[in-house]
Amino acid sequence: MLRPGVPAPNLAPRIGREVVREKAGVVYRELQTRSLVNRCVSPRVPFEWTVNPYRGCAMGCRYCYAAYTHEYLGLEAAASFHTAIYAKTGDLEETTRRLVTTARRGERVALGTATDPYQPGEAELRVTRRFLERAVQVRGLRLGITTKGAIVLRDLDLLLRIHERSRLSVQISLNSLDADLLRRIEPWAPPPEVRIEVLRRLVGAGLRVGLSLSPILPGITDQEESLDALIGRAAAVGVKRMWGSLLFLRSPTREKYFDFVAREFPRYLEAYRRAYAGSSHLGGPYRKRIEETVRRLREKHGLDSEDAAVSGAYARLPEQLDLFSRGPDPRRRASFGYRLLC
Repeated sequence: MLRPGVPAPNLAPRIGREVVREKAGVVYRELQTRSLVNRCVSPRVPFEWTVNPYRGCAMGCRYCYAAYTHEYLGLEAAASFHTAIYAKTGDLEETTRRLVTTARRGERVALGTATDPYQPGEAELRVTRRFLERAVQVRGLRLGITTKGAIVLRDLDLLLRIHERSRLSVQISLNSLDADLLRRIEPWAPPPEVRIEVLRRLVGAGLRVGLSLSPILPGITDQEESLDALIGRAAAVGVKRMWGSLLFLRSPTREKYFDFVAREFPRYLEAYRRAYAGSSHLGGPYRKRIEETVRRLREKHGLDSEDAAVSGAYARLPEQLDLFSRGPDPRRRASFGYRLLC
């Protein structure tokens, strides 16, 4: 059992105290790990191994599901996840040995499932690049990368070499073309036009590239015309694959996200509370409508969902019950929440 403010016993002796980078209110320290590659045993995800070069993420996304992981470091998750970052110093020989094992077994490795591997600190700390320098030595990997960061272009030389020897896919995460909107939702992530350019340059280099349209935020980024424009832009720069997922909310992200909605989109707050009451997932008619919309738009623009990203962390999440099909008061079915989310 975790005790508030107390690191997990297996992590406590590995947490570095020395600051290795500090900028714009974000502090990076080291975290000693046996390897940068970790076994993933969750049946809900389509990969067997994960690589998260950092704990915590400076992108600042209001919806980030991984905030709870800071509790294992003895930190108050919601307040510290985006400002107290830990750069892993995994043993590179052990990292290589595990990569060889994954390649021999044909197992999948996902880089960037809980934090962005190309968050701002990577420009100096280069943990992700050190991992890729090991990955390039192994033939036959099944490696998927998901990021919002433009720093991925710095590593194009390594990505091309991995592509020649292994099965590599790179997904750029983007859920809207509205720069002003994303500045509120993902305050320190690159603007959408930058991410579209990253897609264009990765495609132009001959890599296997996809659009990660995730998460789709109910009432905020789920309008069909917006999704149509985004998928169309991705297709226009040569992207052939995409996948998407609906917003997943668990504590403490749920509370943090609701505070954000209360400030920025107060008219949606009650609908969100009802929709996510008792579950971290959305289901029912709303989910089916969004899935159908995305499928139709994907087909319209000639994209497919093949290999829905080795790092598609939400691709197999269980569906939620239809919250709006129950309840004693039938008038609630005509409420704003029902219209918004069903």
